[in-house]
Amino acid sequence: MEQVLSQAEIDALLGGISEGEILTETAIIEEAAAVEEKQVKDFDFMHFTKGKKEKLPALEFIYDRFSKSFRSALSLFMEREIEVGTVPVQYVEYSEFTKTLPLPTNMNIVVTENLNGFFIVIFDAKLIFSVLETVFGSATISPSRIEGREFTKIEFNVIKKLINLVSSEMEKAWEPVYKINCKYSRSEINPNYITMVTKEETVSLNEFSIEFGGITSWMKICMPYGVLESIKSYLISTPSREDMDMREKWLGRIRALIMEVPVEVTAILGRKRMPLHEFAALGSGNVIMVDRYVSDTVDIEIHKRAKFRGKMGVFKGSKAVKVEDIVQ
Repeated sequence: MEQVLSQAEIDALLGGISEGEILTETAIIEEAAAVEEKQVKDFDFMHFTKGKKEKLPALEFIYDRFSKSFRSALSLFMEREIEVGTVPVQYVEYSEFTKTLPLPTNMNIVVTENLNGFFIVIFDAKLIFSVLETVFGSATISPSRIEGREFTKIEFNVIKKLINLVSSEMEKAWEPVYKINCKYSRSEINPNYITMVTKEETVSLNEFSIEFGGITSWMKICMPYGVLESIKSYLISTPSREDMDMREKWLGRIRALIMEVPVEVTAILGRKRMPLHEFAALGSGNVIMVDRYVSDTVDIEIHKRAKFRGKMGVFKGSKAVKVEDIVQ
């Protein structure tokens, strides 16, 4: 027997539907679709892979060494007391990093030849103008007006001196971990002109605060993570002082042993080629004419390779050869 709703129940049912308290079949489908849409999201595997990077503790060690040596070198260069501070290394997407830079900015590419990569050095404009005032003899440093203009040729010359200073100190800072050779490549004022790094690529970023003469400025060093990943085995652990001392002792011991290796040194006074029948016919009293005179230089060979040139003579009563030139 079918149930029959009373008038009160019918009125309550109609009121619930009109006020949204009771969902119709269409509303139920729409709500389920909305919930499903909220729960399902696109997942960018490439972006996740690039952003998920392993930290490299040795970089903290390198940049700590760099900040101390750069402080001394910059103080000597400017003949002023400089304070250099550093913050922990960050791993960010290159496009996010470039959004924080003012335009125009000063970005300098330094190539690391034996590392097959490069890093980018970015100077705050206030730092450049403050160095300019100091280099040209100003007793005080005034707050610089950042006009948003390009740098002049004189300013670029000062920037290049700073880059050479950074490159030299970076080589020293990296030496205990991995030996690198730094060479200045070029400067850019717009991050979009540097196409060696893609916008989605992850980079390691380290910022240094520089204070002198009441002026606070900064310098940033940016290196693609892919370059660091090629030598990750050197960067996953921080070298300790004991390791460095032990390495120095071993290097000293190896150097001492190498210096004791005997080498065969031969001074070639002259050479002569002759047929075998002439050689067989030689006898006592025969004179052989060689390819050089007494006054000519003598080749000095080490293990049959010419390494030096010199002159024949006498030293302390013994026949000798004096080294005068090195064979490249």
